[in-house]
Amino acid sequence: MISKQKQHHAKGWCPSTLTPMMSGDGLLVRIKPAFNRLTSKQVAILASLSDSFGNGIIDITNRANLQIRGVTHTHLSSLIDALFDSGLTKNNEAYDKLNLTLAPFTSVDSLGWRCACALYDEIGNFPNLPAKFGFAVDCGSTRTLCNASADIRLETNKDGQLIIRLDGSENGFITDENTFLDDIKAVLNWYLLSQKYAPIKMRMKQFINQEAVPETWCTTQPQASMKNIVPGTYGEKQVIAAPFGQLTSDQLAHIASVTDEVIMCLDRCLLIDKTADIDSQFITSEEDIRRNISVCAGMPACTGASINTRKLATKIISRLDGAHNQSYHISGCAKGCATKTSRDICIIGNDGNYGLLENGCAWDSPDNILLSEAALFDELDRIQKN
Repeated sequence: MISKQKQHHAKGWCPSTLTPMMSGDGLLVRIKPAFNRLTSKQVAILASLSDSFGNGIIDITNRANLQIRGVTHTHLSSLIDALFDSGLTKNNEAYDKLNLTLAPFTSVDSLGWRCACALYDEIGNFPNLPAKFGFAVDCGSTRTLCNASADIRLETNKDGQLIIRLDGSENGFITDENTFLDDIKAVLNWYLLSQKYAPIKMRMKQFINQEAVPETWCTTQPQASMKNIVPGTYGEKQVIAAPFGQLTSDQLAHIASVTDEVIMCLDRCLLIDKTADIDSQFITSEEDIRRNISVCAGMPACTGASINTRKLATKIISRLDGAHNQSYHISGCAKGCATKTSRDICIIGNDGNYGLLENGCAWDSPDNILLSEAALFDELDRIQKN
């Protein structure tokens, strides 16, 4: 068995509204809803805009955002104007760059909500940050954003006091609503100054693996209670997911018609009204076999991919008995855009063939390389029987 050595990291930037990214099916235009929430009217508008200016396909991203696919350069300006007019985003460069994830059950005017408001208001006064740099605001009595892609985390300790925790550090430090913005700026200045001459700034977790964090920033444990938000019922709400993290405009329009609000969650989930009538085209239970398969856009949507990931995922679901007992990651290339965490089985496209490894990530060296589709399924059958 070949040892797993890191060979590829995701590069470039995450698209946004003002800085879309070209893919195989056109431009990707990402919308970052304020507080990760959209009204049903905004959801309906987004579905309509996807039809008018894109190809009718909407991605749900790892960062609880939405992105319209298939936008042409001809339609880009009109789409962006429509997004501004509808309040789906703002014509503000600092706001457009901000990556902020708010815990989904955060109530209006709570500590977490007020902190998120302050971050939105102050972001224009922050230093220039790497494109993927992000904040997680997770101030409830149970943390739900521990798996969020974030560099600075706002949480609370067991006594309900606000703390700042650097991603990758087990502990943080106590702050308060009056000083936390200044404290964050102090952290950012330390983080950026320490990498002053680095051509590419590391993410926080990678950075503190190499640079000792000041002891005064590691004094307080966050709330011990943690949980992941998965499809199912939560009080007066329900969580649903789209198979393989993608919706059609018709599906999005249907969601808009059955709920008053959509709250974006991690792992490409949506929090909607409990009474909403949702059918089998959506994932409504954690037991759904489709839940455990993370899939990137693949061919032909992505120019970096060499396999049709979604077609392969559909075949795996139909052929492999008991696949729900294992987690899968199907990646069109070694960048691993669909998920950054290890999976039981990882399949990576390689010049039209397949690499396969167990208990790893897309950028790890595969146990088997350059497999045909038939050989890939033979290996998957073998794994299932063991």
